[in-house]
Amino acid sequence: MPEITGPGPSQLLIEVEFGVPSRQCVNYGICRIELAQGPGRPKSSGCKQCGGLALAFTPEEGLLELAFLRSSLSEQTQRQHFGKGFFLIEEAFPLPPFLYRKLEMPAAAIACGQYAVLESGPFLNIQFSNLIIF
Repeated sequence: MPEITGPGPSQLLIEVEFGVPSRQCVNYGICRIELAQGPGRPKSSGCKQCGGLALAFTPEEGLLELAFLRSSLSEQTQRQHFGKGFFLIEEAFPLPPFLYRKLEMPAAAIACGQYAVLESGPFLNIQFSNLIIF
């Protein structure tokens, strides 16, 4: 089930494809976010090494956190996108409407920049704090 509720903020299980949209999903950033449909679902791009699953939630106003499931990321993807201790966004990424509506946040985009990666057990967490609000 994609939506997870409990004590604390609502969470969504999403599928994230890495890359830059204007460069056909190569380089560094987020190219696409979709609602995860369950295990075994093929990625839209067909690239099994280009993304993974994450829990998306808003721990506080103006903050979006993505907790990537390590087990859904290939070793190559972990090294390339998380291995330097930060996650790079080369091009601002507008959040899809399903995401900001379900998380009850304003329409926004993730701004360009380097975001710290926090390792927490089975997760690689990234907090996006400088969102561009529309």
